[in-house]
Amino acid sequence: MNGVTTPEKAADGIVVPEVVPAKVATSAVRPVSSPLPWLALGVAAAAALALYAPIIAGMAAEWSEFPSLSHGFAVPLIAAYLLWTRRHLLAEAPIESSFIGMPIIVLAMGMLVIGSLGSEPFLARLSLPLALLGTVLFLMGPSVTRRAWVAIAYLAFMIPLPYLTLRALTYKSRVFDAGVTATVIGWLGVPVLQSGVMLHLPNMTLEVADDCSSVPAIAALLALGAAYAQMQARPTWVRVALTVAAAPLGLLSNIVRLILTSLGAYYLGPIALNNAIHKFNGTSVFLATVVLLVVLDAGLARIWKRSSS
Repeated sequence: MNGVTTPEKAADGIVVPEVVPAKVATSAVRPVSSPLPWLALGVAAAAALALYAPIIAGMAAEWSEFPSLSHGFAVPLIAAYLLWTRRHLLAEAPIESSFIGMPIIVLAMGMLVIGSLGSEPFLARLSLPLALLGTVLFLMGPSVTRRAWVAIAYLAFMIPLPYLTLRALTYKSRVFDAGVTATVIGWLGVPVLQSGVMLHLPNMTLEVADDCSSVPAIAALLALGAAYAQMQARPTWVRVALTVAAAPLGLLSNIVRLILTSLGAYYLGPIALNNAIHKFNGTSVFLATVVLLVVLDAGLARIWKRSSS
């Protein structure tokens, strides 16, 4: 015989060659999923946006009218970015429709009808992310929903709080902020008399107005914390902590701003009320909140690394 054979076994003097199968270089082939479910999801999302067009237009009008709600324009863009960062995970997720999504859709439609007919815009608006979540679950299944729910739920931050609730919370926040500010500047040697939301200094009287309260921006602060928490890979508990901490950190930033403004008004006079920090109080509070979030994130990262090691 030509070539070399490897004897495997011999029987009656006959050598039986071992047949070694040839190695064929192969490459892993990834199954290509059908684009039809994604097309159906796109059509359903477009139909939902058409159905909610009056609701969205009403929210957009409030975003443009009230500066404390202007973050609503950025929320859909951030939600789209969160989906984009998960595009590979979404593409690899198995698609299995789930009928569990149908009761969620029915609940959302009920909220939309009750909110629209009963003049409860907050209820009608809140049904939008719920309807989108139910649609994704119904058409794409739980695997895709687990990867997309964060971006869908993020849309809730663009919904303005109910006016009456917001009004009551805002006034209580103004009184609280005025009390804390009066206490702190009193410790610092500034004579001050608090009367509700008014701060009576020897040279002028200051009012903690509605625009000085950070309560109307709570949704924006929470949206800021949630977006910051999702920008990098972090443990779930760190993301939740950063999201929840954004609101109290924003309230703290606003109180610090009020204290500095009161000190400036006492020592410098009216010029302290005509600077950029006071006029653009929302921007200054947001920037200060971002700084505090970065500091908190660094501290939580150290705790996480120590617990992991």
